[in-house]
Amino acid sequence: MQFIQNLGMNCSTQGTRVEEKHMNTICRDIFRAVYEEKWLSIEYKNGKEEITKYWVGIISINPIEKSMKVEGLHLSKYTTQELKIYVDSILSSSVIDGSYFKTDIRLKNDIQENPIRYQSLFHHAANLKILNYLVDCNRLDTTPYQTEYALISKFDGDCVRAGKYDLSPEQFKEIVTNFQYGAKKVFSTRIKQLALNVMSVHTRQGLYVLAYRLLRLDVKHRTLRQEEEISINTEFTINGSKQSIRRFLDAEDYALLEHFEENAEKIKDKVTQSNRQISGVDDMPYMIAIGRDMLLDLHHEYDAIHKMYDADKVSIPIQAFFGNLLKPVIRTKDYPTVLLNKKINLDQLLAIHNAIKYPLAYIQGPPGTGKTNTIVNTIMTAFFNEKTVLFASYNNHPIDGVFDMLKNIPYRGRENVAFPIVRLGNDEKVAEALDYMKELYERTKKLNIFDSTLKRNKDDRAVAPP
Repeated sequence: MQFIQNLGMNCSTQGTRVEEKHMNTICRDIFRAVYEEKWLSIEYKNGKEEITKYWVGIISINPIEKSMKVEGLHLSKYTTQELKIYVDSILSSSVIDGSYFKTDIRLKNDIQENPIRYQSLFHHAANLKILNYLVDCNRLDTTPYQTEYALISKFDGDCVRAGKYDLSPEQFKEIVTNFQYGAKKVFSTRIKQLALNVMSVHTRQGLYVLAYRLLRLDVKHRTLRQEEEISINTEFTINGSKQSIRRFLDAEDYALLEHFEENAEKIKDKVTQSNRQISGVDDMPYMIAIGRDMLLDLHHEYDAIHKMYDADKVSIPIQAFFGNLLKPVIRTKDYPTVLLNKKINLDQLLAIHNAIKYPLAYIQGPPGTGKTNTIVNTIMTAFFNEKTVLFASYNNHPIDGVFDMLKNIPYRGRENVAFPIVRLGNDEKVAEALDYMKELYERTKKLNIFDSTLKRNKDDRAVAPP
């Protein structure tokens, strides 16, 4: 068994404590490093009052001792060994974006299944997951660009074997130095990620990176690991100007991007044939650096929320957001659930149930998990339970998607159901809404309504309270 060096006593025995705010930040970074499978950069004070800088990959956590067993990289000697460190002796920390450390799934499961056990470190693990999800969304909601980066020398993308590239000792030191420089900017909202080019378009303004694979630094094995998933840039910034993929592909060709690898040659041909003015399409596997400017520092916002909890002045929306509403459920009866389609799972059914039953519900999900379909079925359920619904968003896209689905509900393969929904917005949208309301009236004014039949059917389908 590899030797485990004890780097110092618990902070409570040596009388050294960091400010509570810093400790909250450190614990949050530990949580992120575990769940995002990344290395953590730390400054550590041992029992001899010596301060050392390490990168650590977290192997296991002892919440009672507030200690961790880690794989540690000494940033001066570039040597790695297993270490035992105490959380309270960490002076500062930052997660190394672009790094890779395989987290033991048992540790993740233990934190999730036994949150009380880890409460001294993470307070509310569910809250941290929500925060991390929002941070990821915040990153993905920004337009990427190619950035200047001190790339490693003598890198050959063709030498990536089985999804990884072995680094020479010189290359490893070079890339760790560059990552250290980025890690110093703890509060920076600019993110830089190493990537392997998959397909780029050379324009007169500069390079539009259409597709790439992220490269993550595996410190333990001293390799760059290639992400399996190909990232597609539907928008890209060139010399400060935001460009769209619509410049290179027609709308009917967008579907090709969903299965990029199998359609790569078709995409390349489409871009080349439709854009005679470009200098060419480049699919050589060279290293590039992708930059993103985050719109908002959500970790700063989270600190403000912590202060609200400490002062016991947490607003009801914030409590609902983090799943701890003060008020009990105000609706005790069960509401029948009405579904427009069968494209739904148990989690989505629960989301619909909570949205109807609770005064406020917070529902999260990454792209592609069926949020729009869940919204549509929630609106259908509310409508058939005689509720009115206002659906609002800062983005037009989800509103248009929901409106189109509810406006085009087919009935027995014939004309669409006259569902009472209008799409509001600017003056143009209001004018369209008035025309649509007139159209609905003309379609429905001669329909025979049998109130007694509707009431009987409703009573037959009513769900008795438990």
